[in-house]
Amino acid sequence: DLSEEQVLRRYRLDKAAIAGLCRELGADLESLTGRSHALPVAVKVTSALTFLASGSFQTATRDTTGISQSAMSNCLAQFLEALQRRAARYIAFPTPARAGAAPGAFPGVLGLVGSMHVALRAPSENEPAYRNAGNYHSMNMQVVCDAAGAITNVVAKFPGSCPNAAVLENSALARLLEGARPDGAWLLGDRSYPLKPWLMTPIAAPRGAAEERYNALHHQALAALRRTLALLKLRFRCLDKGRGCLQYAP
Repeated sequence: DLSEEQVLRRYRLDKAAIAGLCRELGADLESLTGRSHALPVAVKVTSALTFLASGSFQTATRDTTGISQSAMSNCLAQFLEALQRRAARYIAFPTPARAGAAPGAFPGVLGLVGSMHVALRAPSENEPAYRNAGNYHSMNMQVVCDAAGAITNVVAKFPGSCPNAAVLENSALARLLEGARPDGAWLLGDRSYPLKPWLMTPIAAPRGAAEERYNALHHQALAALRRTLALLKLRFRCLDKGRGCLQYAP
């Protein structure tokens, strides 16, 4: 019964897109238990979208869905797992042919790589591994974006104590770029990453005007990543440590 404008405001998708999601994910979300009170697919989809669209915590969104906290958690988990199973159909890292120029005239840049710590409650298992250098528990989330701020790659499975370089080294992205990558295409990263044939980092001790200019342009290019991470935390407030930590197991 909602108008198109109300639907867009609440779910960030129009009615046609939501109906398409219901069709696409229906086989995964239909209850297999045979219970008479199982939630319909549309309720699961819209409940999950309500949480994702708000950018807030689950407890702040459950009141608008009309379902219990446990049902909300189940809906979200089922919805995200169903989406992840289909991710490879729709998401691919940019090819070198699509590499652009980062701000500061770096040619052939595939993306800007950095990290963001997402605070979470202290886990019951392997607690020290999740305590980061800031002395709180987190996941060390690697993010790659382009010069326009479009996020092209995320790795969100390593604990907070894991260094940025180790996250990148153990990611599928590193294996991809170490494979069939033509010369003249690379990522840009800060000092927390090692220099690689496909990763340009700042010069630790610049000598002369040329190296100092390189560092200045490199820092300027990475501004797009810093801005993207700040916007991500503004848009999804539950990712900002200042708002509290996520109440999820890692």
